[in-house]
Amino acid sequence: MKIFSKLVQVIRQNKSFLIVGHINPEGDAIGSVLALALGLKKLGKKDIYTLSKDGVPEILKFLPSSESIKQKPPLKEFDVLCIVDCNALDRTGFKELKAKNTIIIDHHILPDGAGQSAFYQKLAASVIDPHAAATGILIYKLLNVLGIPLDKNIATNLYTAILVDTGGFRYSNVNPESLKIASHLVEAGAKPWNVTKEVYESIPFESMKLLGLSLATLDKKDGIAWINTTAAMFKKTGTTAEDAEDFVDFPRKVKGIEIAVFFREDEKSVFKLSFRSKGQIDVQKIAKTFGGGGHAAAAGCRIKGTLPEVQKKVFSVVRKAIKDLN
Repeated sequence: MKIFSKLVQVIRQNKSFLIVGHINPEGDAIGSVLALALGLKKLGKKDIYTLSKDGVPEILKFLPSSESIKQKPPLKEFDVLCIVDCNALDRTGFKELKAKNTIIIDHHILPDGAGQSAFYQKLAASVIDPHAAATGILIYKLLNVLGIPLDKNIATNLYTAILVDTGGFRYSNVNPESLKIASHLVEAGAKPWNVTKEVYESIPFESMKLLGLSLATLDKKDGIAWINTTAAMFKKTGTTAEDAEDFVDFPRKVKGIEIAVFFREDEKSVFKLSFRSKGQIDVQKIAKTFGGGGHAAAAGCRIKGTLPEVQKKVFSVVRKAIKDLN
């Protein structure tokens, strides 16, 4: 494919690769990082270092080669830094990573004006396709262009990436392409039930207790449904932010709402917000209002303040977005 030509050229011409995903990684980030690393090894690249600031979430440690991912960057300089499933260095959680060349493979919308920044101007290559259901789809296409055959391990990582970012093939980003590629991955050795069991049906008991406390805060008004998870809830259940990663899916299920919001207190008076749309409203625009980003149907941001203060700010913007529909 033509859009991968520059990327392929950079990969073929270099020997050492540092591959990193975003902070608070989920299945698409971890699966894409691992699949790319495994693919490059098949290409004969021996010097590959995989990196994640927050490590690998417990539910994703079943992924092939997940133990290879490190949390601290090496001191050496690599030929190529591969930023995967995000499109800015700060989203990786690292201020600086040493490499002669930088490439990006991502499916998130670029921030306004980012394309003109010095960072993007210096990129050796990039493929950023917001229409792709998951970054794993882009990695699949890249490996195909490179002529790298799929095996069970690569297929499992890529299937997990697509499964997670399509919400188990339930979200509006599911399309013929994502289903066709998922089918190819199953043919290559990915086991759908094994992946589903690990991702969706192996939740720690403490996480379920946390979910119970959070669901007790469920409320709805003016086309919005929301839940909260506070620092006190984390302390009471002995859990962390990782245990609440998918909680936004629950208010999203409420009938008759347009937008679901999840308020997660990551530190005192600092809330991580997750937005989900039922399809008519671009929540990426809402998140961008608060310095965040994402996709039309799923986005997020961080806001400082008490819970009532944060909710007041957010609901004001969300209500306006819903009102503008009419």
